[in-house]
Amino acid sequence: MAKDPLVEQFTARREDAVAEAKRQYGPMLRAFSKKILGSYEDAEEVENDVYQEAWEKIPPEEPSSLKNYLLMICRRRSLDRLRERLSKKRGGTEATLCLEELEDIFPGEDGRRWASEISRKEFLWRFLRELPERERIIFLKRYWYFLSIREIAAEQGLKESHVKVLLYRTRSKLKEQLLREDLWDE
Repeated sequence: MAKDPLVEQFTARREDAVAEAKRQYGPMLRAFSKKILGSYEDAEEVENDVYQEAWEKIPPEEPSSLKNYLLMICRRRSLDRLRERLSKKRGGTEATLCLEELEDIFPGEDGRRWASEISRKEFLWRFLRELPERERIIFLKRYWYFLSIREIAAEQGLKESHVKVLLYRTRSKLKEQLLREDLWDE
């Protein structure tokens, strides 16, 4: 598999790599972060943090796709900032709503942290693979990309009420699976 040319620039420590990453991926990263945080200013700060972290971690890390690597960093950094804001009682974004929907599903008092890191859990990937494709897509659009119910409905050609029902049923299946596998801890 050919290595991403921009990753090679980072690996070679070429300073123009960050400028090129910003040109190629900046608008996408800012939009994604703004979706989570609801603030353009915070999204710009997260974007800058993303480039700094990528610069510090490449090398030794050598991602096969810089785009996906930067998105993962952006999502984590944005959620960290959102948690910080929530601890200061300033919440109110779509991401906040998504995390609140998942709080009843994930075990322990630290449900927000567990939910925000769930993409790394083997359990969830197994659960998602077992879902019908449409349910999996809707679940990921809501809880990974933090799309609103309205956005998902429009994208999938469904009524908002249908999307809500599908999400509720999927969360219920997830909770049942957690209970079955003894991963539930009230």
